[in-house]
Amino acid sequence: MRAKAEAAGLPAATLLREALGLTEARRRKPVPRVDPALVLAVGRIGGNLNQIARWLNRAMLVGRTDLDSLTVARRLLVIERQLAQIVEAARRC
Repeated sequence: MRAKAEAAGLPAATLLREALGLTEARRRKPVPRVDPALVLAVGRIGGNLNQIARWLNRAMLVGRTDLDSLTVARRLLVIERQLAQIVEAARRC
């Protein structure tokens, strides 16, 4: 019973309740196991990117489209693409 529950990604008690008809089966896609340090690092990067994007948006609103603003925008795009590649690679694991 425990092996079957583990294979299904459920606690044994839940599997037993389902088998007895005491509860309906609600299957969720299992959450992938990811290194917590990676999640924290990506969260910090995301926060930093949001701050940079806000700065860039404010600069654009006041008409500041100098080389610095355009360079920041280009680099943000590169970072966004790199993060998308990292996320995609993690999904394949």
